[in-house]
Order: sequence, then structure tokens, then C-alpha cells
Amino acid sequence: MPELYQLHPEQGIPIYRQLVDVILTQIKNGTLSADTKLPTVRDLADQLNVAQGTVKRAYDELERLGAVRKVQGRGTFVCYQPASSDSRKERAMAAIDQMLDTMEELDFSLAEVNIFLNLKLRQRSAARNDLQIAVVECNPETLSQLLDQLYETAGPVDLRAHLLKDVQEYPYRIGEDVDLIVTSAEHADVLKDIISQKEKIARVALSLTPHSAAQLLKLTAGQRLGILCRSRRFGELIYPVCTAYTENVEIRPPRLLDEAEGLDAYLAGLSALAVPDGFERYCTSEVLQRLQAFGAKHPLVRCRYQVDEGSLIYLQERIERLRDRTRV
Repeated sequence: MPELYQLHPEQGIPIYRQLVDVILTQIKNGTLSADTKLPTVRDLADQLNVAQGTVKRAYDELERLGAVRKVQGRGTFVCYQPASSDSRKERAMAAIDQMLDTMEELDFSLAEVNIFLNLKLRQRSAARNDLQIAVVECNPETLSQLLDQLYETAGPVDLRAHLLKDVQEYPYRIGEDVDLIVTSAEHADVLKDIISQKEKIARVALSLTPHSAAQLLKLTAGQRLGILCRSRRFGELIYPVCTAYTENVEIRPPRLLDEAEGLDAYLAGLSALAVPDGFERYCTSEVLQRLQAFGAKHPLVRCRYQVDEGSLIYLQERIERLRDRTRV
């Protein structure tokens, strides 16, 4: 079993997400080349001693990301091509354009098309019979981490991710059919001022995971810590946290993962680097290779936020009450 396939349940990161990250890393750095056949779900589950559903979910996510393709009767194959990382989005936009062209040929207005689309989306969502939960956060890193935790703990739900700034610009992104709106206490006050479904808001407290905190606490006086992130907002949040969990450690201002130019100069002289957990999803293959080279000699502190235990119990109880109501 390749080294990168080693999983770490003690980190509190969903196993399927760890598997997605390590396989995606191997694909991006060329360890797994295009057309390489991955192990079957059963074989990989047996080798890793995890449930087959965990491996299947990882493969499904990799397929959604455009990193692998499933061939009926043959297996799952690597299909990632760095030069076409946006190909899925381009195909989706082309499909939407084709649909709009067809609707225009039928003499429907854009307003009517919007009504039909919303109707079909509601019908599909209702057919799944899942609770619909909107999750709102101010940065994509924490939003992704919160979604991962809710997928693992909330049972069968339809999660809809929203960045706070998008909801502020257009509050109707959160539809009236949503059963619950999960956000941090800080953002709940903002949402209450702009949306009508105030009673659906569930406040939760977010905190750095113990594993992430422990990694920061291991840093010693005189060391230099850098911070790389996908969004400036995450950098603004994690900088004071790094300061609070370290003592006499020089912390450099955050910079973005997609800024490849000047990265080597930024990394020079650093003793450790703080990155959002799952950072592999956010950077190019070029940046990923540089960070892997840095991580081979220095600590990479994976910063991950989670709903704290008290908030999680409250949230699970509220979701269960909603389920009971729908069963009546």
C-alpha cells in the first residue's frame, strides 16, 4: 500500500475525506498517472480496513472533482489532466446554454425558464425525502470543513453551501423550502437582519480541532510560522489563532495558495507552515509540489475547524425534531 494511503482516524478528519485528499495528491503530483486503474471498492476497503461505503463515497467525490472516471464493468480510472481543471465547469455551462437555447426555441421567456428550473429542483429535492439544510460561512475553507462534519454526523440530509457574502448580496439564495440554516453565532446576527426565516437559524460554536491546536502548541520559541490559505478571510481568522497557540514564534502575514509567484521567497526561512486542512483541493499541481517539498522537511500544520461538542448535540437534537415532524 502506498505511503500516502495511510489514514489517521485520530485526527478527527472524515476517513473518506482523507482518502480523497491522498488520492488526489497522488494524481496531481503524477504518482498516479492518467488511465491508471484504481483498486476496486471492495479491495481498497479490505486493505485499509474501512467500510466499503467509505471508499465508494471517496471515489464518488473524486469523480465529482473530475479526477477519476468510472467505466461500467471495468473499474475506476484516473482521468485528471492539469491543463483542463475547469473542464467540468465548462461542460456544465455548455449544457446549461444548450438547455436555454432549447427553451428559447419553445418561446419561453427567461423568467418562465427560472420558474421551471426552481420547480424541478424542488421536485427532485422532495423526491429524495431528505431534510434541506443551508450552511453559511464567511470563507470557503471553514465552509468545506463544516460540510464534512455535518455529512458525517447529521445523517441523510441535503446540505446546501453558501458563502456569507453571497447571501448578503442576494438573500433569496436561501430558499423558503430550507428546513434549517446552520451558521456560527457571529454570522447568525447578520443573517437575522437580511432573511425572513429567522426561526430556522441554528447558531453553532466553531473551534479549532484539538489535533490542529496540538500541532501549533508544538512550535517552539524562535521558530518562524507562515500561513497559506485559499481566502483572505480564512487568513484573517487563523492569524490570531496561531498567535494565541504559540509563544515567541514569529508569524508571517498570510498569503494565498494560488499565488505561485514569490512562493519560494515566502517559504524561505520558515520553520513550519499553517495551511487549511484539505489544502490539496485548493492549489495547483505546481504549488502542491512546492508544499510537499517543504513538508518533507518541516511541519505542515493542518488547520481545521469543527462544531464544538455542545453545539453538535444541540444541532443533532434539532435535526431529529425536524425529522419527527416530517414523519407525522
